[in-house]
Amino acid sequence: MESSAAIDIDAPLERVWAEAADFASHSEWMKDARSVRFEGEKRREPGTVLLIETRLGPFRTVDRFEITAVEPMRMIAGRHTGLFTGEGRFELSSPAPGRTRFVWRECVRFPLRFGGPVGAWIGAMFLGRVWRANLAEFKRRIEQNP
Repeated sequence: MESSAAIDIDAPLERVWAEAADFASHSEWMKDARSVRFEGEKRREPGTVLLIETRLGPFRTVDRFEITAVEPMRMIAGRHTGLFTGEGRFELSSPAPGRTRFVWRECVRFPLRFGGPVGAWIGAMFLGRVWRANLAEFKRRIEQNP
């Protein structure tokens, strides 16, 4: 099931891109991400693998996320290959000078032990709230530290 969240940020596209593409700092604004480690030497290009220690309430897992595409200043896409599978992407655009629109899209598949498609449907509602809160924190971080 696909879910998305979006926010407008009062900052230039270049500033927002620099922060979004800094994968090591994602745990500083993603409340569900406790830490981010890299598997291998790549850090910002396709083939970069992130091991994201994730905690949502009582649930904990290490999300393995591989970057599959990067279009500088526009988009970062990747694939979840851990316990939960699916695809995710950040999309950036500049609707007005000095303003950036950040859209976060995810399509996460839940394993059968977490309810499979039904779990994914319920999870999409819950995770959508988490992603919106993360984007609000990202916006705060950018706008308060220009």
